[in-house]
Amino acid sequence: MRFSPLPPGTLPFVVIIITLLLAWVVWGTLNYPEALWAPGNLSRYHSDIATCSACHQPFLGTTVDKCISCHDNKRFAAGSKPNVSEFHQKTIREGKPCTGCHTEHRGALAQITIGAMANPHGEFIFRATGTHSCTACHDFSTDFERSHLLDNSIVRHLMEEGEGAHRLGKMARCLTCHTDGRVEIEEKDEDDE
Repeated sequence: MRFSPLPPGTLPFVVIIITLLLAWVVWGTLNYPEALWAPGNLSRYHSDIATCSACHQPFLGTTVDKCISCHDNKRFAAGSKPNVSEFHQKTIREGKPCTGCHTEHRGALAQITIGAMANPHGEFIFRATGTHSCTACHDFSTDFERSHLLDNSIVRHLMEEGEGAHRLGKMARCLTCHTDGRVEIEEKDEDDE
């Protein structure tokens, strides 16, 4: 006597459902891979990339080889400060994965640098300032691990805004007041004054 966990006559129905699901996954993978598999939108830095295979290798994910096909030593030397270029070259020589510090698919305004260089301001800072990079307000030329604040119009404007809320030591907590890209103002009661 053969034991089956399914009621009699349901096996053909289950096989048909599984076959249809597998066919749908294969069809979606071939025709709409980004919509089916991408965990989120690309950042503004990689928005020009048209296919998943530009960064991902099947069954391996992102690899250093895929990254350096676009971000080679020549490009780092031309577009980076010397210490940033040296840092990346050393990381590649040591065989460390780029994904140790960089991530993608977090949205158009997201920073792709994580870990060693986390953005303490949150992603809102780029919308608030109209900038696209940490280097718009910070100088990393003397020490890649610690930045120095620039004296430019963007930084001065932020310092003047918010009646002192935007001062050194306070700006890392932007989202305390600016949740979801809005400014929340607490109303004071007349009795509190």
